[in-house]
Amino acid sequence: MTIVGLTTIHPNPGVKWEDVQKLIKKACDLARKHGAENVTVMVTMIGGRATNTIGVTSRAEDWARYGQVQQALMDDPEMQAVMLEGGQIATWES
Repeated sequence: MTIVGLTTIHPNPGVKWEDVQKLIKKACDLARKHGAENVTVMVTMIGGRATNTIGVTSRAEDWARYGQVQQALMDDPEMQAVMLEGGQIATWES
C-alpha cells in the first residue's frame, strides 16, 4: 500500500519568502536523497486559516519504507540543521 506523507509549513510573519524557499529546497533535496519519492511542494491558494500554508508531499511504497526514509532523515545532521534553522522562520506539522 502506498503511503503519502504531507507536511504543512506556516511561515512566521515578516519572514522573507526567499528564506523559506531556500530551506524547503534543502529539505526536499535531503528527502529525495534518503529515498522519498515524488516529493512535491504546493502553496495553498484558498482563504481562511489555510492561507499562506505550504504543503510538501512525498510518497513511499509501504509503511516499512516510509519508516526507513523518516529514520534516515532524522539521523542526517544536515536535516537536523535544516530543522533547527526552519524552526526560526516557520512552524510545521506532518
